[in-house]
Amino acid sequence: MMSLSWQQARALALAAELADAPLGLERRRIEGAVVETTRSYPGYYFGNRFILDQPPRGEDLDAWLARYRDCFGWRSGEYPAVLSWYEPQGNAGRVGAHGVDVQVMYRASDDAPARNVAPATGHLVAFSSDRHWQQLIDLELAAYSHGEAFTRWRASSFRALMDAGLGTYYGIVNEDDALLCAGGSYYRENVARFAGIITSREYRGRGLASALITELLSRMRESAQTQVIVAESGSRAAELYESLGFMPFCYSHSLQIDRPEAALKDADGEGCDVVVEAAAGKALDSYE
Repeated sequence: MMSLSWQQARALALAAELADAPLGLERRRIEGAVVETTRSYPGYYFGNRFILDQPPRGEDLDAWLARYRDCFGWRSGEYPAVLSWYEPQGNAGRVGAHGVDVQVMYRASDDAPARNVAPATGHLVAFSSDRHWQQLIDLELAAYSHGEAFTRWRASSFRALMDAGLGTYYGIVNEDDALLCAGGSYYRENVARFAGIITSREYRGRGLASALITELLSRMRESAQTQVIVAESGSRAAELYESLGFMPFCYSHSLQIDRPEAALKDADGEGCDVVVEAAAGKALDSYE
């Protein structure tokens, strides 16, 4: 697998995060950042964020938040502001008073998967019915605290991408067609990304996620040159992906900041009135 320069790695990260993004997501550039906007769901704060060119400094946060307010009509009590950026290594420190979340971005090595895995139970199916999508929603509601409205919107967003021919969703089901494990694969601009890998609580630890990822990877290679998967730094998922032969190439950092309205009153930030538009559905850089 060819090594990447930092410029190539950052461009690949931008492209990978676009692969499973909602169809209506827009990207545009302002000075020092890429702005992502998801007009179909303003409350989806990771779809309404700044991706900064450089890690922010604590003393610059007020100005960035003022620009965020100008771009998104940031109103008190709705959702956190999100500032993201990429670094070559993980840095889970603090920016000002705020903790930093870190996710590892992996790409599949040429010999991945490093081991072949067969599911301990069940068999693989492509999502083809409302029942499959409803079972996915039920799995995610049981596992996460995102809320029903967002969970249903997210599932409908993945389904819309599939209907547009930009990927597919697979699951492992038992003999009663009950969904045990699921995950998607989506691609744009020759980059494929795994999305929403999840296993039912009572079936975890049985190799289902490994089997699903292994199968999806072989199918993704037919559609895209590069395959990317993302996990929280230090998580069991990260350990699993590394054991399957995925190699880290970039670390995505983010701040989720609730509305410090008092800090914004006197900030003099640049808004989004003058921007350079990117073509819809296109990354702003090439990683080739």
